[in-house]
Amino acid sequence: MRISRLSSEKEQRQLELCQQLISHKSYHSQEQLRCDLKQHGFEAISQSTVSRLLKLLGVIKLRNAKGQKIYALSPLSLPKPNAARSVSEMVISVEHNSEFVMVHTVAGYGKAIAKILDHHAMAEILGVVAGSSVVWIAPREIRKTAQVHSRIVRVLGLT
Repeated sequence: MRISRLSSEKEQRQLELCQQLISHKSYHSQEQLRCDLKQHGFEAISQSTVSRLLKLLGVIKLRNAKGQKIYALSPLSLPKPNAARSVSEMVISVEHNSEFVMVHTVAGYGKAIAKILDHHAMAEILGVVAGSSVVWIAPREIRKTAQVHSRIVRVLGLT
């Protein structure tokens, strides 16, 4: 993160909040992000300021599990994994289709989330596979995928 280029404390707070929001929620447009920044106290924030914040953070656009383009923090600009982080800070999204559940995490936390799920030994889960920022969960019965999704959200304390 290139905070040294910022000219004020307000801009630094905007940058930190922007990073936090993008880490915890999927944004499809700068306008969605601008609205959330406004709700967090930056009422007069402009689209050009949001654009500049995204550039400073090195934000990229990628496709989520639904094929939609969303803003994401570049893995190069993310903080190193920290065991003191709460689960809600580690998880970006928990989504499912008709066959499996996918947990997207901040880079470096996929295996930690998989360990949490493994620890709970949920009978309705056939298996869990983790990468650096993705956890793939196969339900034991495909017809119960939505229920497995709901249970995972509860177990991770995201409700």
